[in-house]
Amino acid sequence: MARMRCAEALVRALELEGVRHVVGHPGHGNTNILDAIYDSSQISFKLTRHEQAAAHIADGYARISGDIGVCCASVGPGPANMVMGLASAAAASSPVVAIFGGVISRWVGRGQLQETSPFHGLPDQSFVQVLQPVVKKVWQVQHPDLIPEVVRKACGLARAGNPCPVAIEIPWDLQAAFHDFDEIPDPKQFGYAGRVRADAAAIGQAAEALQYATHPIIVAGYGAVLSDAGPEIRELAELLGAPVATSYAAKGIVSEDHAQSVGNLGWLGHPSAHEYIREYADVVLAVGFSFSDLSTCWWTEGMPFVEQNRFIQVDIDANQIGRTYPVKVGLLGDAKATLHEIVDELSAKEAPQYREANQELIEKIKSDFCMDIPGEEGGATGMEPLRVVEELRRVLPRDILFSLDTGDHNHYFGAFFPIYSPRRLLYPGGWTPMGFGPTSIIGGKLARPDLPAVCVTGDGGFLMVCQEVITAVEWGLPVVWVVFNNQTLGAIRGGQQGSYGGRVIGTEFCENADYAALAKSLRAEGLTVNRYCEIEEAMSYALACGRPCVIDMRIARDPAPPPIAGMWFEPERDEIPPRPRR
Repeated sequence: MARMRCAEALVRALELEGVRHVVGHPGHGNTNILDAIYDSSQISFKLTRHEQAAAHIADGYARISGDIGVCCASVGPGPANMVMGLASAAAASSPVVAIFGGVISRWVGRGQLQETSPFHGLPDQSFVQVLQPVVKKVWQVQHPDLIPEVVRKACGLARAGNPCPVAIEIPWDLQAAFHDFDEIPDPKQFGYAGRVRADAAAIGQAAEALQYATHPIIVAGYGAVLSDAGPEIRELAELLGAPVATSYAAKGIVSEDHAQSVGNLGWLGHPSAHEYIREYADVVLAVGFSFSDLSTCWWTEGMPFVEQNRFIQVDIDANQIGRTYPVKVGLLGDAKATLHEIVDELSAKEAPQYREANQELIEKIKSDFCMDIPGEEGGATGMEPLRVVEELRRVLPRDILFSLDTGDHNHYFGAFFPIYSPRRLLYPGGWTPMGFGPTSIIGGKLARPDLPAVCVTGDGGFLMVCQEVITAVEWGLPVVWVVFNNQTLGAIRGGQQGSYGGRVIGTEFCENADYAALAKSLRAEGLTVNRYCEIEEAMSYALACGRPCVIDMRIARDPAPPPIAGMWFEPERDEIPPRPRR
């Protein structure tokens, strides 16, 4: 038994979970926790300039490392600012643990500083209810003895099954209190280390359906990445002669220059992936693939899935199986373990009859697709994004950490910027908050300092979180941000032009910022690129300088659209005739 402050017990429990970094912002409601971290030889506290950024950074760390990311805030406004980042992590199945302070226990309900209840006669409710839609569970710790147990359960639940954020609230006064703690047990004594395998009979049915399929395809979602199922997907694809398509977030689960890869699906999907599914596929093996609106073009027939597709669905979450499309075989279990069993079943059988023919078909579909890349130099009107994407992929190293923000720029990267390894892409996913890309890449670099780290962001998203450039400077993390500067919120402006007869409002910037100068004011490197021929030199310098660097990339405001296979959904409305503004 040892006597210590409750905040020290919290930190000790985090150490036993293998935590190395806690990312956040201080306030009076969490300074006891920070003081306990001060004495830790294992955990470092990483200061951000905003709590939203802390949550995004923890999310990026979790996605790249494959383990929990921890963020910490004060009471009231601190966790309120984290909601955006936690929602983004929840939408992406990312195991983030958020720890924050609570008001003094004995005065709850009196309207303390930063207490949310009661405000102006509103119901007496705790702030934690705001978090409940975006986390698996919120713990409110009321007794010292519960702290080690809550930390163990929170970290375990964040990692378990379909990962998701969790949150822990510890009152300000409880953090400071001394208590006699029993020895904190090793959390490994309480966890389950194995992988959940699907039902053996269902595995046999799936293997048989795949063996006799004429044109099978594997579609991999982010659940396959979480399970580290890339080797099994590749082996199964080669065994069947089947193509592999992915969600945007799962790009790289099988290298996108592999013979079986046909790119990503959905409204930003690659034409080759859509053509194979729409025109040929009879059996679709979906692995950790949620069939979301973005991946199915709002469940539109032929975009890419069609009625003749028969689905075999592997997922760790029973709620996902058959949720949007009927399944021939549903396999509830870990993707890696389940695919391993399917491979074993198929390896014991004769080779699939159509393997060689399928491989030839994949090669034909891929070779038939031809993309026109703009050849003229950028200039006064700005550069074409598609040409910039090609130049960036040409000059960047093969193995990099790469993040994208929400915005028009990522319309060009999904199908046409190949990723070659899993856990290399940070994509804003189903929540799609602006500001995710520039911040999550800091967390990714913290997790993998050995890899170059590059973010491509729009100017709108960058301006929401640009203060975090100095965070990377202070942490000594040489991140590169490429800002697609087109002086507009391009994705929404494009929608206005297409849907409202050219009536554009609220999406054009009247003044243009100098992002290179802004970077220098934040003690980072700053460069400006106006022409395609300048991209290689700028990127080479940014990667070699050993410091955070912002590249202000001047992009055309009205570029050529990308040749993607999908479509965006718009509710039906009467046609709005074009008319001049008043």
